[in-house]
Amino acid sequence: MRERHDRLIVLIGALKLVKALVLLAAAVSVFATLHDGMRDYLKQLAAGSGREVITRYVANLTGGSHHRTELIGGGLLAYAALFTVEGVGLLKRRVWAEWLTIIITTSFIPLEIYEVLHKSSPIKALVLVANILIAIYLVARRIHASHVHGLKGWLRERFF
Repeated sequence: MRERHDRLIVLIGALKLVKALVLLAAAVSVFATLHDGMRDYLKQLAAGSGREVITRYVANLTGGSHHRTELIGGGLLAYAALFTVEGVGLLKRRVWAEWLTIIITTSFIPLEIYEVLHKSSPIKALVLVANILIAIYLVARRIHASHVHGLKGWLRERFF
């Protein structure tokens, strides 16, 4: 049974690292738009695509100030770093990483609920359900560990 639980922790950690890579790629893309030549190229590319969604997205990305673009890129980098810390900690099976993941994951659930209710898509709904299941699993895992080991045993096992 323990091996199955360890596999789930490894899977959650790997998913966090994949999210980190996606956010890192997005941050690099956002920072690339700071170069005027890249902005012009993206505008031309979007205009020729014939897709309104792409044109609107590129206009939003390239139409803002450099400061706004830097803030967006910095935010993406910060989230990528956070997901990296979570992922590596979970892969190393650290209890603090489980708690961090519980806190971060549950803090995003209200925003994800809002997104599903107002800007619904199957992917957003799937992410919401996955994050709820991850949070429930990790909380149950921590509760179980505290009952099995007691607080003193749990602290000794994890930190000393």
